[in-house]
Amino acid sequence: MISRDTIHDFPNVEAAYAHAARRIATALRVPGSQRITIALSGGRSPIKLFELLRSGSEGLSKDIPWERVVVCWVDERFVPMDHPESNFGLARKWLLSSLPIPEEQIFPMPTDRPSPEQSAQDYEQTLRGLFASEVESAAANFPRFDLVLLGMGPDGHVASLFPGKPALDERKRWVTHVPEPGMEPNIPRITLTLPVLNHARSTVALVTGSKKQPAFQEALTNPRSALPAALLAPQGDMAWVTCFTD
Repeated sequence: MISRDTIHDFPNVEAAYAHAARRIATALRVPGSQRITIALSGGRSPIKLFELLRSGSEGLSKDIPWERVVVCWVDERFVPMDHPESNFGLARKWLLSSLPIPEEQIFPMPTDRPSPEQSAQDYEQTLRGLFASEVESAAANFPRFDLVLLGMGPDGHVASLFPGKPALDERKRWVTHVPEPGMEPNIPRITLTLPVLNHARSTVALVTGSKKQPAFQEALTNPRSALPAALLAPQGDMAWVTCFTD
C-alpha cells in the first residue's frame, strides 16, 4: 500500500518532471569517492527526465560526479540493443551519450542470449559480481542500489512486474524473466525482482497521465491491493512524483 507521505503531486507534467529530476540529481550527489549505483527504468516516460538531466538546466547536472556513477537497468525488453523498443537504446540516445560516464561502468541487460530466462540468469551474475563486497559485508541477500528510477503502468505494474504474473512472487532471485507481460508491447521482459527494488537506498517513481490514476488510487487506498505498485515498499527514501492531468 502506498504511503500518503511519499506522494509529491503536481498540477502539470512539467512541474512533476522538474521535481523528479531534482530529486534524482540530489540522490546522485553522494560525497566521497565511492561509486554511485543507479538502476534506470524503461519505457517512454523517462525521456523528458533524461533530457533535463543531460541538459544541465536549472543546475541539475552541477556537481553530479558522473564519473563515479555505475548504471544498471530495472528492466529490459528482449530485443536487440539497437531496436526501437530497447530500454538501453533509449537511455543511450537520450542520456548516456551526453554524459561522462565511463563505458565500463554501464551494464545493460543482455538480450543476445538464447532466451529471456538465460538473459535474466546472466544479468543476475553480473549484479552479484558488482555487489559482491557490499552484500557480503552487510550479510544481506540482495544488492542495494543508491538510486532506483521507476514508472508505473495503467495496470499498476512497476519495472516489468505485472499483476498476477509469477515474477511478482519471486523472493530469492535478483533478476527474473517475464515471458508474457500481458500488455503492449507484448515482448518478453527481463526485470529486477521486488526484493531488489525494495532494498534500494532511494527510489523515485514518476507517474503521469489520467489513465494511471485509477490503479494508483487503488494502490494508495486498498490495504489488500495486490498491485505491484502497492507492494513496492523500499527500505530507503521513497518518492512518488505524480501528475494525473493530460
